[in-house]
Amino acid sequence: MHITFERLKYLVAVAQHGSFSAAARELGVSNTAVNKTIQALEFDLELNIFERHHGKRPQLTDAGKKLYVQALDIVPKVLLMEQHAETLSLGIEPSLTIAVHPYTLSLEFNQLLSELNDNYPTLELKFIDAESLTSYDDEFDIYVGPSRHQVPRGMNVLTITQFEWRVVCAPTFPLTKYRGHIEPEDMDKFSQILLTEGFCTKPEYREAMRYSTRVISVDSFYQMREMLLAGLGFALYPAHLSQPLVDNGQLVDLMFEFGTMGNYWPVEALWRNQLGIAGEWLIERITEQSTKEA
Repeated sequence: MHITFERLKYLVAVAQHGSFSAAARELGVSNTAVNKTIQALEFDLELNIFERHHGKRPQLTDAGKKLYVQALDIVPKVLLMEQHAETLSLGIEPSLTIAVHPYTLSLEFNQLLSELNDNYPTLELKFIDAESLTSYDDEFDIYVGPSRHQVPRGMNVLTITQFEWRVVCAPTFPLTKYRGHIEPEDMDKFSQILLTEGFCTKPEYREAMRYSTRVISVDSFYQMREMLLAGLGFALYPAHLSQPLVDNGQLVDLMFEFGTMGNYWPVEALWRNQLGIAGEWLIERITEQSTKEA
């Protein structure tokens, strides 16, 4: 027996911790076990991996440095393989595809995703823009986005929250002079930035959001944001995303009154049956969060 995963793991631990005793504590074994493992590796390879001098930290030899660099590449890969095997045996899916609309990327939702990543470190997370979907038959496990007011067959649905629209523009945009007293006819004099029709932005929704005959159509939320900041037009923008930009002076909230009921868009989560453990965990946490908000 020459090079094994255990021997490489011990080599890396000694090199990184600078002592056999510290490596032993890290690995949860005795100091003697670490010494014997490294000595056996040196004997089988007929190489000195560490220089040992009484009262001094063990130092890698030139040959030891080369083995250490290679071990740094091998050990994490093997550990990851072991983690994957363990999670598969527990029923944790190898990957999870989430279709999420940029409108719904709130701080609370992002924190849930961070917790998901921490709790299931071997899970491969895949995110796609919900607006880019063509139908519910597209390949995704969970959808989080503005409600489309229809429940597809074979999927579960839950309204989890709602967000409020605000009318915003750049500080240099001329519509700011109407701030606080803006009327629909005032907005019709200026360019409005609107998302093109898509999976979430159905034609009737887009028309309901249009307040100007002068429209600049964009394919992505990123384009909308950048054009807003550049002062190309005004836009309806989710309040939870616009507020930080308003607070730091990049955008101006025009304080448009939609009426006593306001202007809100429900947000829903949809998920397929037979999710794995990680997907079920996320849905459970989303449900808990929506219950608190209610």
